[in-house]
Amino acid sequence: MRAYLPISHKELEAFVLSKSIDADEVFAPTQAFVADNLDCDEEELEYLLSVAAGEEALELRLSEKAPGIVLAFEITEEQIAESYEDSVTLKTALPWEQIQCALLAFQGDDELVWFATQEIEIHLAEWK
Repeated sequence: MRAYLPISHKELEAFVLSKSIDADEVFAPTQAFVADNLDCDEEELEYLLSVAAGEEALELRLSEKAPGIVLAFEITEEQIAESYEDSVTLKTALPWEQIQCALLAFQGDDELVWFATQEIEIHLAEWK
């Protein structure tokens, strides 16, 4: 299941070093979210969740010019502790290996900018 974690720049720097992060809650296509959006296919559901995560990520920025940062993960059912409307809490920390990509949110733009996992460390300093 694809999940989205809004993250601050400082948290991402620590995650790059430790390769593990305790994420309290991540946006995910829960049964309730899917039921509320029956007219959407999997790709549309992922888009809606990524945009919601992007909006939250904008609140975590260091400055107005910095992008909001969202990490997309592939999580398993076994990792899920509790399920809510459009998010889940996790039983365990997320390892770096589960990252699928980074997404950047910019104020006033509905589209998120995609970065491959291997590009995160390369571009991290630009995202302040």
